[in-house]
Amino acid sequence: MKLSSVLFFFTIILFCFSRDTLAEANYEFTIGAGVYALDVDQKFGEQIEDDSNAASFSFGVYRDSGAEESTDDNLNNQSFWGAVIEYSVPLGRDDNLPGNGRMIGFRPVNYLMVFDESSSMEFYAGIAQFDWIKTANGYLFGFDYRYNLFGEKSGLMADFKYYQDLAYDSPQGDDIVDGFQSSIKIYYQF
Repeated sequence: MKLSSVLFFFTIILFCFSRDTLAEANYEFTIGAGVYALDVDQKFGEQIEDDSNAASFSFGVYRDSGAEESTDDNLNNQSFWGAVIEYSVPLGRDDNLPGNGRMIGFRPVNYLMVFDESSSMEFYAGIAQFDWIKTANGYLFGFDYRYNLFGEKSGLMADFKYYQDLAYDSPQGDDIVDGFQSSIKIYYQF
């Protein structure tokens, strides 16, 4: 959690170095519900499944990449780079599993492509932290598809991500957590 917070704060500072940045930045908040499908592989033990429903929240900052200029005032054919911090908490998780199953992610690499007035897609990569017996640290990769349902900058998002090599040392050797999370989210940009 501390590393994710420091990296997110550092990214915000980078966005704020120029005085024009705040006018050009888009901020985004999401809230959603989804499903975890995680596997815990113990080096000298059994494989454990940690599957549950999850609630998730995220906050991100995006800037126009400047790659393509739009000919009108809307966001058609534009692309954005951004940084996002996200938090997921399991709902209905098996009580016999260790830890609380909370997942924190920091995505410093987010590329958002706007196709037209109603749809866009984002690809991202970052680091994640999973609360198991100990805190397991690793990587995350994913993409989402967005549909502007409530206006130009708000709507529904289908988000799919993969957690890779979330690892920590244990008495049995290294324990590795891998798996998927899929979510339906509501997003709002301001």
